[in-house]
Amino acid sequence: MLNFKNITMIHIGLALLLIGCSLFFYFPMWIYFVLIGSWFLFIMIGSFAIRLNFFLKATSGNSQVTKKVVALTFDDGPNPMYTPEVLDLLERYDAKATFFCIGKEAEAYPKLVSQIVEKGHEIGNHSHSHKKNISFNGTKCWLREIENTDARIENIIGKKPTLFRPPYGVTTPHLAKAIGLSNHNVVGWTIRPFDTTLKNVHTITKYISNLNCHFNSGRNLNLN
Repeated sequence: MLNFKNITMIHIGLALLLIGCSLFFYFPMWIYFVLIGSWFLFIMIGSFAIRLNFFLKATSGNSQVTKKVVALTFDDGPNPMYTPEVLDLLERYDAKATFFCIGKEAEAYPKLVSQIVEKGHEIGNHSHSHKKNISFNGTKCWLREIENTDARIENIIGKKPTLFRPPYGVTTPHLAKAIGLSNHNVVGWTIRPFDTTLKNVHTITKYISNLNCHFNSGRNLNLN
């Protein structure tokens, strides 16, 4: 498995090999830059592709499920405008979902959080602030984000969430260490409709439908 540890060890090994061989052979400097660039490229891809489990293990679907089922997840709430509409729609079709809530939003709209649980849905942790630069947090900052959200949600529904989804789906070594301390189960997705950028409902529906044609079952559909 190509994860952060293995990729780093491979690149360190290649660097040491190059240095050793350079005692006997000449290697142009660009080879070293290519090696460094290759490591950074792997880090970038691994950070933004949560399904690769590059820094930490994340559940992004279940290949063992043989039935055609979808796990619905919603991020960034609760929202006083959209969350009630989503809850009504789910109730109409007798469907259940997981809502990954932001701590500060849960604190602002506790009744919505309670309503989510009362209707039989799951609550997950989606950080406290969801700042644009949150992915650059150190381990202590990540842990504070996670614990603050846990505390807010527990204060509302009486129990801490066991699930966590990183904002933007970005993972880092610091987040991995924080998750190791908080013992949350990290949840990713297999289908992301990009509904925050694709504003037209018909475009979003077509995009999801086309993606779903390439998947069989046990998939996780994430809606922001």
